[in-house]
Amino acid sequence: MQERAAQTRRTILTAAAELFEARGYQGTRLQDVVAGRSVSKGALYFHFSSKEELAAAVIREQRDLLPKMAATLRPSHPQAIRLLIEMSQRIVEHLGGNPMTRASTRLACERDQIGPSAPVLFDPWIASIERLFDEAKAQGDMMQEIDSRVVAEFIVSALSGMQRRVRAGETELDLRRFNATMWRLILPGLLRPERRTDVMKYLDTVDAG
Repeated sequence: MQERAAQTRRTILTAAAELFEARGYQGTRLQDVVAGRSVSKGALYFHFSSKEELAAAVIREQRDLLPKMAATLRPSHPQAIRLLIEMSQRIVEHLGGNPMTRASTRLACERDQIGPSAPVLFDPWIASIERLFDEAKAQGDMMQEIDSRVVAEFIVSALSGMQRRVRAGETELDLRRFNATMWRLILPGLLRPERRTDVMKYLDTVDAG
């Protein structure tokens, strides 16, 4: 019974994510979430009492995306700056192909429409990247005077903002290309001079892959 309930909840969240991502919070109705799916309206209200609660749950699904990603990639990427580059590629994949991630980023930008229960999405993402930049400083790759928080804010804002523009049809620029170009522009200003050549070469191999 618990397994069935968990599957029903997952079905509802997935359907809601697709609608929230396509229509936004205001344009999505609860009846549309269950329409054409093997889920009753009663089952929807059993798991989520309101559209606000459902939107909050979609956002919450992705709050730990970057911390979990960092933990997964860490064993093969002990160098923090390389881990950051690899993570950004994975983030781009999620932003391009994962409806839950796309919906979360859109809803995070519509928190003022949702209500007080809507959690903050980007803060844990930014904090995860900030910690890795601080680690890159400790490892001798990044210049000490760089503000890790500001750079982390920039990266999350740039990638999530570009994803929204791509989905809105405002640009034909590929997210992967945008990500690679972003790193090529900012890395020279972040890295210690003696580390730039090595890290930029690594970026070339990631971009080529």
